[in-house]
Amino acid sequence: MSNEPKVIVPALGELRRAIHSLAVLAEAFPELPGRTIEVGTVSTRTTVEPGIRVELHTTFEDFEAWRSALGVDPAEVEHMPLATVQTLRAYGSFHGVPVVVTAYGPVYALAQAA
Repeated sequence: MSNEPKVIVPALGELRRAIHSLAVLAEAFPELPGRTIEVGTVSTRTTVEPGIRVELHTTFEDFEAWRSALGVDPAEVEHMPLATVQTLRAYGSFHGVPVVVTAYGPVYALAQAA
């Protein structure tokens, strides 16, 4: 008997809504940067469910474009600073599907993006 946590692996059919939502999102906002986008299991603030995960290793301006497109209030963005790197994370949704956007960048870059 193992005490390891169970890994949630959705079947392709369970990802149908998230895949469709991503296609509609791409149609509605074709200019959004698409650095790394995954459809699969995402962790929101309250649940773990099929959704869309966006990882940005580009600029905080790219993060702002996603945040704005999803309608996430700036006050709801998580800011996680470290010594040389900082992370911004926004939890949104599109067509009822959770979208988690995470951006990584050097500490000085956030001041430049403001």
